[in-house]
Amino acid sequence: MTYKINRKNDYAFKRIFGAEESKDILARFLSVILNITIEAEELTLIKTDIDGTYLTDKTSILDIHVQNSKNHERMNIEMQQVSSGDINKRILYYWAKAFSSELTKGQNYNELPKQITILIADFNLLNGKDPTKYHSVFTLKDDIDDPVFCDALEIHVLELPKLRKNPLKLNSLNCWLLYLDNMEGELMREITNNEPLINRAITIEEAFVLAAEERYNYELRERSKADYASAMSCAMRQGIQEGIQQGIQQGMQQGMQQGIQQGIQKNTYDIAQNMLNFNMSLEDIMKVTGLSIEEINKFST
Repeated sequence: MTYKINRKNDYAFKRIFGAEESKDILARFLSVILNITIEAEELTLIKTDIDGTYLTDKTSILDIHVQNSKNHERMNIEMQQVSSGDINKRILYYWAKAFSSELTKGQNYNELPKQITILIADFNLLNGKDPTKYHSVFTLKDDIDDPVFCDALEIHVLELPKLRKNPLKLNSLNCWLLYLDNMEGELMREITNNEPLINRAITIEEAFVLAAEERYNYELRERSKADYASAMSCAMRQGIQEGIQQGIQQGMQQGMQQGIQQGIQKNTYDIAQNMLNFNMSLEDIMKVTGLSIEEINKFST
């Protein structure tokens, strides 16, 4: 039986796209996302070490850092299967850290490289007008006239669930995203015909699976992510259950308080009615019951 990997596993993604021997694959992938031509020799991978602790950290991020020498750009490519809930601010935080760390003493601000973030999300992140728009691009622009304030920031968000809602069109970007979305069979043959470098990516993933240490690291990461998703789901269910129980208790307390209040009010009205029956003065009734003249008059009419 053929061993199938989950290409959305961030360790597998990093090994397929973020290795020196696969820079041609990364260059093509970036070219179709950014809609420009990027050559492999323009790219320099910025190494990030991965140790066992990092792999078992359920919330750690395995991303690809790369520098494009031709366009003076830094790019950060990240695959995420589970939403952390704060991912938007986290992306901005890491952009700010990366951008500010580039400037060394004596340099001018114009030497700061453009920072491009690419997030491939296996969940819905954005609530736009078009529920099938799966590729969103964010830059620093004016809301009305659209002039660019500064080109230092560019964020691409690619949402795989929204891609699945689109009619099947095998353009270059769709081919790469469908490959990442673990497509198989006849559709995969069509995809590789349109984008031949995907065949190279498949060859790399097959070799990666055969290496015992690589496969162990992949499975370690897969379990960690599954544990994290399970823990988040359990916490959500527990939160909902606790919320229901709290709501029931609050409802019961409010009901009891309301019932007591209604009983006191009815008893007060009964006393007022009896005093009226004995032709007692309104002033005395007001003193005893604390009711207003308007309230007492309701019984006397």
